[in-house]
Amino acid sequence: MPPAHPLIATALATCLLSTSALAAGPMALSAAQEKAMGIVLATAKPASGAPLAALPGAITPPLNDRRVVAAPFAGTVTRIHVLEGQSVRAGAPLVTLFSREALAVSSELVQSQAELRVAEAAARRLQQLASEGVISGARAEEAQARLAQARAMVNERRRLLSGAGGTSGEYVLRAPIAGRVAAVTAQPGGGLEAMAPAVTLDRADRLWVEARVSPEIARKLKVGYRVQVGDIAGRIVALGASIDPKTRSLPLRAELDTAVGLAPGQTVTVTVLSPAPTGAQAIPRSALAQDSAGARVFVKTAAGYEARSVTVVGAAGAEAVVTGLSPGARVAASGAAQLKSALGH
Repeated sequence: MPPAHPLIATALATCLLSTSALAAGPMALSAAQEKAMGIVLATAKPASGAPLAALPGAITPPLNDRRVVAAPFAGTVTRIHVLEGQSVRAGAPLVTLFSREALAVSSELVQSQAELRVAEAAARRLQQLASEGVISGARAEEAQARLAQARAMVNERRRLLSGAGGTSGEYVLRAPIAGRVAAVTAQPGGGLEAMAPAVTLDRADRLWVEARVSPEIARKLKVGYRVQVGDIAGRIVALGASIDPKTRSLPLRAELDTAVGLAPGQTVTVTVLSPAPTGAQAIPRSALAQDSAGARVFVKTAAGYEARSVTVVGAAGAEAVVTGLSPGARVAASGAAQLKSALGH
């Protein structure tokens, strides 16, 4: 059997020292001994939230920020101006259509405008005659009512045509907001019924993450609690109230602070957080050594390594949040099992 490497032998010799001697104080290790024992250090950082669970999730557009652009008139699609995934500004053209209905409404508008001019002239004339006492005031009031009706008809047809963007039978659907094209229902040469969706838009600067949580975890959460997707933070905006009978879970939706680097449909891991107590520190979960006596971490001080008892506030994924450590403490993120044996804990 080949002889042990000198560094490993040194580390093992240190680990085999008597428990009573090691428990007397911190244990000093050389850099070579740390390397042989696989010790890697991490720095404790102040934490505002304690992880409760790491859950599989999916990136989705906000349901309350999705806009569907519908065709006001039935027609034939003559041109598509955008593609799915494309970003558009407010007012940008989306789809051009030709519609017999729009052409008919355009003709009706011209007729209504002519009727409005006649009604305005009649109302002015009768009002003048009523004020001179030539006719009764009731006739002037009737003329004013007819004028109001004619004006309402013109305004309604103008509104329809302005929403369509044209008065010659061909009209353009435009983006009501700046955003990202989520879906294009219209197809060149195809027909669209009146009020049928042509394009779906999502705001480009907002995204949600959706996940399913167990009832046990859901009871510890509230709307407004923080979540984490990688380096991107967010907050819970909705928690389901009914348990899915198939998955025995509840839906959770959170709004993310930024959409950079994410896309709808992307699968992610979302960590849900509860508020952490004052003085809580975030450390790698691998730094924890737990047994029947509680949880400990191994801190490197000027005198060497020593075990510190901590209280675990929350742990999920690769992170744990604890109390009992000072900010900036350097803890063994790996090699904790070897240190536990060496220190006799």
